[in-house]
Amino acid sequence: MAQTIDFYIDVGSGRLVAAGSNAGGAIPSFTRNDVYKFRVRLQERDTSGFLRDIDTTGTSVKIGVGELDQGPTEGAFRIVLNSVTSSAITYSSDASTLASRIYTAVSNNVATVTTFGSEANSFILTATGTNTAMSFGGDSFTMFPLSSVLISTRRNQSANVQSQQIVKLRRNPAVYADNFSASSTAGIVSLNKTQDGGSGLNETYKLSIGKDAEGGGVVFNFNSNSTTAIPVGASATSFAEALQAVTGIGANNISVDSGNNLGEYTIAFVRELGGINVATALTLDASNVVFAKFLESTVTFATAELDELFATDGTETITPTLEIEITESGSPKTIYQGDITVRKDLITTGSAIPAAQASYYTKAETDALFVEDNATNVDATGRRLYDSSAVRSIDWNNRRIYTNGNAQVLNYTTGLGFFGNSAVSQPSGTNAVSNVISLGLIASSATYGVLPSSTKTLTTTASINFGTLTSLAQTAVTIAVTGANLNDVVLLGLPAGVTTGLIFMGHVESAGVVAVDCANYTNQSKTQGALTYRITVVGY
Repeated sequence: MAQTIDFYIDVGSGRLVAAGSNAGGAIPSFTRNDVYKFRVRLQERDTSGFLRDIDTTGTSVKIGVGELDQGPTEGAFRIVLNSVTSSAITYSSDASTLASRIYTAVSNNVATVTTFGSEANSFILTATGTNTAMSFGGDSFTMFPLSSVLISTRRNQSANVQSQQIVKLRRNPAVYADNFSASSTAGIVSLNKTQDGGSGLNETYKLSIGKDAEGGGVVFNFNSNSTTAIPVGASATSFAEALQAVTGIGANNISVDSGNNLGEYTIAFVRELGGINVATALTLDASNVVFAKFLESTVTFATAELDELFATDGTETITPTLEIEITESGSPKTIYQGDITVRKDLITTGSAIPAAQASYYTKAETDALFVEDNATNVDATGRRLYDSSAVRSIDWNNRRIYTNGNAQVLNYTTGLGFFGNSAVSQPSGTNAVSNVISLGLIASSATYGVLPSSTKTLTTTASINFGTLTSLAQTAVTIAVTGANLNDVVLLGLPAGVTTGLIFMGHVESAGVVAVDCANYTNQSKTQGALTYRITVVGY
C-alpha cells in the first residue's frame, strides 16, 4: 500500500498548515522509486480566523516536483508560425542559430532574435515591422529530460511598436500528477460485530472512527429504537450512557471501552444481556458525520527525470521544489511552493542480480521444436513443402500449388486453373461460357443458359421444306430438340434465300419437340423449298 502524505494548505496565505503529514512543521522526506498517495486538503480562514474546508467542486489540482527554471540537457526543439515549422534547433543554440532557423522557415516575420536577460535557453523574438502581430508555437521535438517550449508575449504591436515574444525552454517536472479526485469516505466510520454472545461470551462490537471524521455525530439503532446523536470524539462513558438509554437495552447493560486506541471503541452487552446471543443487531447511522475534504492522487517517484536530477547533483539526497497548483473557474493559482528532500533508494525497482536465464537449445532440441529440413517435409533446398503423406503440396520456387504430387491447381508461370489435372493458359476465345469452362471454373457442358435467369441453351440445325403456301396460309414442321420444354424461348436462325413475304416463327410444341412455323400473309401463293435453319431453345 502506498504511503499516504496529507497536505493541509491555507489557500489564502499559500502556506502549509501544521497538520496532516506536516504536523511537525516539515514535509517528510521521500525516496526515489517509491509510490505515494498524495492527499490535498484546501482550507481558508473564516471571519473568526478558524480554518474551514473550501468547496472543491470544479477544482483541479496539479503537483510537480523538480528544479525551477531548469532547461533540457539534450535534444532539439522547433518553432512554428502559420503552419510553417522550422528545422530542428539544438536545445543549447545561441540567438544567432535560432535566428537563422527562424529566418529560413518564416522569413519576413522576425527582424531580430536576442537572449532574454541572464536566463539560460531564453530568447526575445522581435517582429520585422511596427504594428505586425506574431503568434509563434513551439514543438518540444526531441528535448530531454522532457521539456516544453514556452512562448509568451512581451510586447504587443501598435502603430509605432514592434511586437515581441519570449521563447523559453523549460524542463517539465520530474514528478507530476494532475489526476486528483475526491477521497472516499467509505469505511472511515464503521461498526462491526467481533463476537457473538452465548456460552458465557458477551456479544461485542467494534466502533471505529477514523481521523478524517472531524465533526457531527453518530446514531445507534437497536430494533426500532435509537440513541440521540453522539458527537464524534465523545468519551466512552458518553457512548455507554447514550446506548443504555435505548429502550430494550437498559441501564448498566452496555459497556464501552476506548482502550488506548484513539477513535476505537469496544461495545459489549453485559449484565442482563451478557453471556447470551442478542437477537437484535446493533446498527450505526453515520450520515451526519462531518468528514475532512481531501483531493487525492497516486504519485510515483520512479521517473527517468528524477534520476536525471540525481545524476546531475551527484549526491545521496536532492532538494527539488514541490509545487501545488489549483485551477478554479479556469484560473490557475499556485498555493504552495517549497523544497522537499528526496533520498536515493537501495532496493531498486528491478533485480540487481539478473535471474537465471534459459540455456541455449541443442540441435536436437531445436529440431524437436521446428520442422527439420528434408526432401519429404520442408525441402528448403528444393523450395517445396510436403503434406503429412510426403506428397508435394507447394512449390514456391516454380510458383505452383498442387492437389497431389502432380496435379497443379495454381500455376503463376503458365496460367491459372481450378479444374482438371493441369493449369491452363489464359483463354483467348470470344465465347464467355467457353472461356469459363476452359478456366475450369465450371464443368464442360452444352446446356448453360446465356440469357438472364436461363438455366440452359439448346441449339441444332435442320433442313426444312415448307412447300407451296397459298395466300394467307400457314404450315408447321416439327423438329426433335432433346431437353426442350413447354414455354421455353425458341429463336430461329434463317438461312439465305428465304422467300420474300413469308414469316418464320418457332415454339415448343411438346417436351423435346419444336414446331417451326411458316406463314404467308401475302395475296398470292408462295413456295419455300428446302433450306437449313438453326433452331435455338433457351430454357428456364
